[in-house]
Amino acid sequence: MATAVKTTKGTNPNEVLQPPEQVQVEPHQEIDKRLETEEQKIDVNGVSVSPSLSTIDLTPSEDLDVSEFTVKPPAREAGEPTYRGWKEVGRWTPEDALTFDDELVDLLTKSTIFDKYLPSVAYGDWYHNAGYLIVGGLLSWLIGWFRFSMAPLFFVIVSFSLLYRSSVRKYRSVLREQAQREFSIKSIENDYETMDWLNTFLEKFWVFLEPSIAQIVCDQVNPILAASPAPAFVKSLWIDSFTAGTKPPRIDTVKTLHGTNDDIVVMDWGFSFTPSALTDTTTKQMKNKVNQKVVVKASLFGLTIPVAVSDVSVRGLARVRLRMMSSFPHVETVNVSLLEPPHIDFTSRVLGESIFNWEVLGFPGLYPFINEMIKKYVGAILFTPLSFQLNVQQLLAGNALDSSIGVLAVTVNNARRLKGFNGVGNTLDPYITIGFTNKVLAKSTIKKDTDEATWNETYYIPVVSLSEPLNLAVIDYNEYRKDRQVGSIQFDLECLLENDKQPNLSAPFIRNNKPVGELNFGLQFMPTIEPENQADGAVIPPPDLNTGIVRIEVIEARHLKSSDDKGASTYAEAYIGNEKVISTGVQKNTNNPGWGASHEHIIYNRAKSKVKVAVKDKSNKIIGRINLRLNELIDATQVEQTWFPLSKGGEVRITGSWKPVGLVDASGAGGYSPPIGTVRLSIDKADDLRNLEHIGKVDPYARVLVNGFQRSRTAAVESTLNPTWNEIHYFTVSSPNQKLTIDVMDVEAHSPDRTLGSFDVKLTEIISKNEKGEYVEYIDTEKRESKLIHKKGPKGTVTYSLSFYPTLPVKTLQDIKEEEEEKEEREKARKAKEKEKANSAPAGFKEDTKQEENVKGDDKTKKDQPEDDEDEEQDKSKLELSLDELMEYKSGVLIFEMIHGSVSRENSYLQVFFDNHGHCDYASEKLTRRDQKLGKTGDVIIKELEWSKAHFRLVKDKEANRLEKAIAETTIPTLQLLKNGYHEPTTIDLSGGGSFKLQCSWVPIIYESEIPPQDSINNSGNAKIEVVRAENLIAGDRNGKSDPYVELYLNTDKDYFFKSKKVKKTLDPVWNESTTVEVINKYDSFIKVVVYDWDMGPEQDDLLGYGSIKLSDVPTDGSEVELSTLIEGENGEDGGAAFFKVSFKPEFILNVRPGSGTHIGDAFGHVGHVGVGAGKGVVKGVGTVGKGLGGGVKALRKGLHLGGKDKDK
Repeated sequence: MATAVKTTKGTNPNEVLQPPEQVQVEPHQEIDKRLETEEQKIDVNGVSVSPSLSTIDLTPSEDLDVSEFTVKPPAREAGEPTYRGWKEVGRWTPEDALTFDDELVDLLTKSTIFDKYLPSVAYGDWYHNAGYLIVGGLLSWLIGWFRFSMAPLFFVIVSFSLLYRSSVRKYRSVLREQAQREFSIKSIENDYETMDWLNTFLEKFWVFLEPSIAQIVCDQVNPILAASPAPAFVKSLWIDSFTAGTKPPRIDTVKTLHGTNDDIVVMDWGFSFTPSALTDTTTKQMKNKVNQKVVVKASLFGLTIPVAVSDVSVRGLARVRLRMMSSFPHVETVNVSLLEPPHIDFTSRVLGESIFNWEVLGFPGLYPFINEMIKKYVGAILFTPLSFQLNVQQLLAGNALDSSIGVLAVTVNNARRLKGFNGVGNTLDPYITIGFTNKVLAKSTIKKDTDEATWNETYYIPVVSLSEPLNLAVIDYNEYRKDRQVGSIQFDLECLLENDKQPNLSAPFIRNNKPVGELNFGLQFMPTIEPENQADGAVIPPPDLNTGIVRIEVIEARHLKSSDDKGASTYAEAYIGNEKVISTGVQKNTNNPGWGASHEHIIYNRAKSKVKVAVKDKSNKIIGRINLRLNELIDATQVEQTWFPLSKGGEVRITGSWKPVGLVDASGAGGYSPPIGTVRLSIDKADDLRNLEHIGKVDPYARVLVNGFQRSRTAAVESTLNPTWNEIHYFTVSSPNQKLTIDVMDVEAHSPDRTLGSFDVKLTEIISKNEKGEYVEYIDTEKRESKLIHKKGPKGTVTYSLSFYPTLPVKTLQDIKEEEEEKEEREKARKAKEKEKANSAPAGFKEDTKQEENVKGDDKTKKDQPEDDEDEEQDKSKLELSLDELMEYKSGVLIFEMIHGSVSRENSYLQVFFDNHGHCDYASEKLTRRDQKLGKTGDVIIKELEWSKAHFRLVKDKEANRLEKAIAETTIPTLQLLKNGYHEPTTIDLSGGGSFKLQCSWVPIIYESEIPPQDSINNSGNAKIEVVRAENLIAGDRNGKSDPYVELYLNTDKDYFFKSKKVKKTLDPVWNESTTVEVINKYDSFIKVVVYDWDMGPEQDDLLGYGSIKLSDVPTDGSEVELSTLIEGENGEDGGAAFFKVSFKPEFILNVRPGSGTHIGDAFGHVGHVGVGAGKGVVKGVGTVGKGLGGGVKALRKGLHLGGKDKDK
């Protein structure tokens, strides 16, 4: 009896290639032991049955009455496979490894007696084989005719069996010789190439890779089969054996087509996945050459039924088109098309390998039927000229295969010369349907009785693939009959890749291959804006737009309440606004239903969109509902908080994925999500960063992302692995479930910046509510340290702290206007309904009854839909304050909507700066026209409204900083801007030409005490430092004296900003020298004092000691204060003291330089990294921040820092 052996890592000793590490597979029990266990019988009610039958769960079918049962049957458990991989399926052991002699010997090498004595002309060809069968059958018939005994028949059967076997063996040998002859001859040249290098590698590596593939397949598929909706009588369903065989798939031929565009690569790939030829092989060879085999077992009615599929053969010719792009992963889309129907063959046996197995494909007509079904269903997707398109960027972003890649705007202008159908009363009432294949995504209005229809209507539809043609059909509307299609247009969308906007298109409607009219229309494709993933793991985030595509998934529910013990029979409906987008099927008799329904929807105003989900029973009664703002759902999905409580008990799991799309002329493009508060991020420093440079060190900066969108960034610190930033960043949050990411980057001059690592912070740790449901203030009492995670492993830490300050829930002017509009619409609807009711009152009883039924139907529909009570309560809790009342709060969020712009130069950008921010708080898209609609909204945190200023600039470069040259600019106090633009839009005129129209709102920030001192306007300015004297310094020379001088450093900068003169031969020097340094963050800054002993000659000056002065001890009124610091020697000994006079004058300091001021541009701070990045201290950063990609060469700069003194250690 054969036995199953343990999976082992033993390999053929003749193999050169070493196998990779495989996952340890548990050894299976021997087959004979398993069979002995199954053969043991027990007695149940006098009948001998197997133990497995005695434990069968006899759950009745769903068709039977199960009301008397109170316990649900257990769910199916995932079965464990018996054999995984070619070694287990083939029963391979280390002793079965083939030697060179074993490979040479097969069954053909052993000759029979006929091979030795029969002449060659007597056997070995196809007619010999046919002759032996005919003669053997004839002799058998004659023996039966003459009524002979069975003895001569036995000799006839044996003789002709041996003859046939010898003849067939020789025939197969001849065929192999003919094939070898063909292989030895050089084929006639063609334009196909071979992939022998890849095929050879696969042949060597496949035997090691296949066991892992088989294990992964079994582990992934068996739980899916166990959860499949199979009938109740199927107790278990699992893959019992799986192997992909020892022969790997092959790429037979490859041809690259010429004449394509520079960014297009088109290749023809001939592929095959065929089984090995096992005829005439020995038993040992068969264990080393295993073909594909899958055995699926189902347990039903106490029996285990196996179905085996083996010897799978697939061969085809595919055309692959790659569209390349410059950014990583350098392949934008992949289109695959089959040039011919693939050849597919396999062996399928019911009852597996038992003697009673039945070859399914032996059933007449089944094999051709399978091939025809493949052609029907696969051909509509893959057969040329159609193709299956993969968007590589979408897949890398984690989107589903059927996820939309963009939005198509279809403008239906007019139709001409439409030809309808002849017949009595057949007038033409046309309307247009827009969609793909048989799926209609949009319909135009109906035009009555005309063949020259004009619409001028624009519709937006999501697009999954541009390889599928757009279907535009003209339909004849019939009031009492079924609508009838007049004709259709199939339009290839691939042309939109070259020109995404084609406004003037014309195409004929086709019916029965004949034109029946013409349609004038326009198309514009707007792709989804995906984050760009760089090769090193860095992500370039997309813009945070208010328009795009959302993917809603209603996955499952749990702990639902039902009226009986059987469980509820429920389905779910999802609404976006008042439009139903999802209606799932009914899940019967379970309080934990799973639906797995999804839908993608175009969103024109994300800030105002709402999602409603209702769980209903079979009688359409709502047993639970949830109302969410779309932003809340998207934020919760980001942090994987996808379970939401239902109103009447239980929970439902919903996800929402967002993909921004720049919809042209969308009404809600400038929408804004009101903040619940602001997060204050104090980012101090980073230590032990990863050095990606071969020469020198990285130039790190930190950026802040919320839900993957960049909000702000620090300035870069030049050439260091331990940067100090001391920056304060403010940004708004609209939900506690938003994901905060801190990413440390390295500035690159001529390529995208590289990531040094990142980490996520859960905002739910700092955002909470009190008993009244109000958000409360939170301040970190201690500094946090988080490890940076990189694809190469964790390296480096960031020191930072977080605070949360809630905003006052107030109604914006837009909220008030929307409420008034809704009230007016409700009032109009009420009056119209009353008027209609009054007009219908005199009618007969029948009409009254009909109207009453309609009213009841409307009431029922309203009851079925989820209500908006929660949202209304939230709106009622907001305060409605006047502008004067709002301006009493001096700290808040300034929200500004850019409405319209008139510029003096095309292809320019509008930038908005506030206070001393060096990088812009808002940057528009490129203004391609001199008069252009903007429709974008930004925000910024203003800490002291009475001192704040707004600076507007028109520039050529979107990433230009505030010191770059501008085309036109102007400055206005923020308080005045708020007063002018609150009630109605205000126009800002730029000196130099151009103007912009905007409108503002103000949302106050609530501080329990006062704003932090670091955020005050007095925290930046010029510090004047007078180095007075020192005493009791350490003697550095042999004469007991020193020649001391002092160097002053700001924070941890490696370069000093002041160096005093040396005073010779003294331990109590007096300098009386002064200097001034610009400081961005006085409260958190300090002056490092380093005292050296000057030595004559090339040797390095001796370090006498160091100390520090805290600038937080200096008053901000400009008065001078005397400060001193103890000097600590190099070994910790007392090194004396130094005395200073320090004063501070508050001023606005811009911590940026023009692009020409540094080789790398404006990435670095203005004063040797003094108080880096305060220019972004309180900025949301709507625009993309400059990356310092100036015109210099970073490598040259780094090469100049070799061999210098390292005094900053």
